[in-house]
Amino acid sequence: MTVKSAESSGHEARSAKTRSLLIASAIEVIGAVGYEGASTRALAKAANTTMSAIRYHFGGKKELYLAAARMIADYAASRFKETGAILETDDPAEKVIRFEEALTNLLRIILEDAEPHSWTSFVARCTYDNDEAFSLIYDRAIAPLVEHLVRAASDFSGRSPGDEALRLRISAIVTAIVSFRFLRGIMLRSMDWKRMQPDCIGQIEDMVRDLCRSDFLAVRLPQ
Repeated sequence: MTVKSAESSGHEARSAKTRSLLIASAIEVIGAVGYEGASTRALAKAANTTMSAIRYHFGGKKELYLAAARMIADYAASRFKETGAILETDDPAEKVIRFEEALTNLLRIILEDAEPHSWTSFVARCTYDNDEAFSLIYDRAIAPLVEHLVRAASDFSGRSPGDEALRLRISAIVTAIVSFRFLRGIMLRSMDWKRMQPDCIGQIEDMVRDLCRSDFLAVRLPQ
């Protein structure tokens, strides 16, 4: 390796590190105070860099905000593919069972807290604002999952994928499951649970299965 190529490689590594630090700081700061409340000075300070670094790497605060949302969206999409993969079967009798397994898998993903807590605050903020950042997260991660679940439910319910009643029910189920990440305090306090222990999660999984086996989606499990 030449001196010039070594210097170039070192610069790229430092640049990538600064970019990653800025994204992580944007998630933490915007998650705490919101997009409007997060100044470029505060974002740069949290990343231990300069405001000019934001312009250099992203072009501005908004572009940094969207880059942070894109990173979370891509990660969520990769996790949600696990749920979608469970639905893949050509056996009509298996489709209902796979649907139930897919929803309990999604529940476990939501409850396992594998990601930094700052991510939850960040997503909650942009979801509430229903802004461009949330649109990005929805389009890349949530919409494909919802469409996959709608198609699966259509197969065994006999309803069209465009049936608004079916789509509303799928949306309600996904929203309820995701809310266990953002609104778990309601569940913990109403059930007098200190935290989400395995037996608590098991009870919630049973509830999801009961919902799948009810008339909510016109589901009938094979006898």
